[in-house]
Amino acid sequence: MDLWQVPQREVRSGKFEMFKPQVPKRVRDKNARHPVTNKSLKKLVYKPVLYESKIHLSKLSQDILGNIWYWYVDPKSGEAVVIGKVCSESGSLVPRELIRVFDEVCFINFSVKDLEAPADKYCMYTDEWTKFLASIYDKVIKFCLDYKKKMEAKAGEQ
Repeated sequence: MDLWQVPQREVRSGKFEMFKPQVPKRVRDKNARHPVTNKSLKKLVYKPVLYESKIHLSKLSQDILGNIWYWYVDPKSGEAVVIGKVCSESGSLVPRELIRVFDEVCFINFSVKDLEAPADKYCMYTDEWTKFLASIYDKVIKFCLDYKKKMEAKAGEQ
């Protein structure tokens, strides 16, 4: 279902199941007084917001991108697909899909060695849209690589 259809349906029906509006509670503020009438002022108190305090990232196996051949962005799904050279049963190197990265944030999980491989390799693209997506992935890869190298250097100093 479309994201905008859900709140519109709930407003029309009057039954808020997914998007419950928060109604504040009116409470007298004992410390604050109106300057003219000297009556205590009222304030609105909201319940604390429920949110995730930790971002859950999927665990990835490390040091898998050492034999990368090239990478590209899948135009249908927008995923970064990494193609590597893998030994076949006959002993020759054949191209095979190593991993699909559905979101740029997943590159945080990779090690420095794994981030250096796609940063050095050329990204294949077919049209302007995949070129744009590839540039986003490329920026995130380089940012994560720089950050991890700085963190390793900082840890080496201590």
